[in-house]
Amino acid sequence: MKRSFSFTEKPILFILRELPFIIPGIDKVITIYFDPDLNNISSCALQRVSQEYILEEIRVNDVNPQLQKFRNDSSPFSWVQRNDIPFEIKSNQKVQISIFNELDNNILLIRIKNAFDSLHDLFFIYLNQNLSNFGIVNSSKPLSTESKSVIGHLVFNTIQAFLANSREDKELFSVLQDNNNMVIQQMNKFKSELLTARERFRNGIVHLCRMYLNELSMEHHKTYRFSDDAIDKLKEFNGDLGFLKPILEKAARFAESMQYENDKNIIEIFDYHLILNEVKEIIKQQPNTLKDETIEIPIRYNKTLLLLNKLETAANNLKVKNKLLTSANVANEFPSPVSPSAITDALKKHRPKILHLFKEFPGRWVVIRNEFRPVQNILNPKQERQKNTA
Repeated sequence: MKRSFSFTEKPILFILRELPFIIPGIDKVITIYFDPDLNNISSCALQRVSQEYILEEIRVNDVNPQLQKFRNDSSPFSWVQRNDIPFEIKSNQKVQISIFNELDNNILLIRIKNAFDSLHDLFFIYLNQNLSNFGIVNSSKPLSTESKSVIGHLVFNTIQAFLANSREDKELFSVLQDNNNMVIQQMNKFKSELLTARERFRNGIVHLCRMYLNELSMEHHKTYRFSDDAIDKLKEFNGDLGFLKPILEKAARFAESMQYENDKNIIEIFDYHLILNEVKEIIKQQPNTLKDETIEIPIRYNKTLLLLNKLETAANNLKVKNKLLTSANVANEFPSPVSPSAITDALKKHRPKILHLFKEFPGRWVVIRNEFRPVQNILNPKQERQKNTA
């Protein structure tokens, strides 16, 4: 399975897997390193079998101070022979592996500083004495001292570059992960706020409906009340709030007609009395929906349309909150609150266009038409003048 990032495994093991690509054709690599998870020395061998490399965990036996000498040495690399290494490495399958048992092989020892125990991790790289691994034509020529020095520096610097890149990738990934966690937290916060706002809106609808129902009860001298399932159904209402009152009036008549033998004068409205899909039919019958209005209305009416929409939205919000539709309250419900006088001035300025829009679209802006006095004054200027002169 393809790994995702270089830092998903231990850096030493990552380098061990990459060494055959750095030096093609090597026979074997053995690493001895300090494992912070185990708080002890660990060892692994990467050995070529046919055309593949097999990674195997191994154990170091008969360790003597020479191993500590290798790990303490500050030289970035050195070349050693079998006789320089006075210990053996055995595999987990109890098959003994002798390091550098080929007398003709040279071994490149790379030392990498370990941040956990302040010593060095070791890579023993099996190389042939000739230059065939490096693409030299005359491969029978043995490696010179100068060639070994160049190879040692190149391999050491390459390993350091891999490790530095792995550290930087890990740090970058950590930053990205922190950013992702922050985004997730913000999303969860917004989701929670949305659920809270939705629940408040649903409760506001129920409160508004109960207010309408109290008005109907007083008007018809009866006691109307909602059942629990009716309240649940009203909470799911997502239409124009201006349609709620006529829906409730029909529901009350419907419930009353089915409970005409009720002597207690208490009419209970159930969920099946509420015909909410009539709202959809009303909207279908009205050719001028908000989308259609925006398309059909000339550009010169856009500002007026925006003003009316803001007033209607503010008015609906106030009804949900059971607040009076005064100019001051409406002004405070604007996305950017304005003064009541600013609303009055805007209505006077847009009066001809407002009258035109009200005439063209009689089904829109129901609340401010019927309940917001500054708009009613525009619709009935004579009545307002009579009131002022009285």
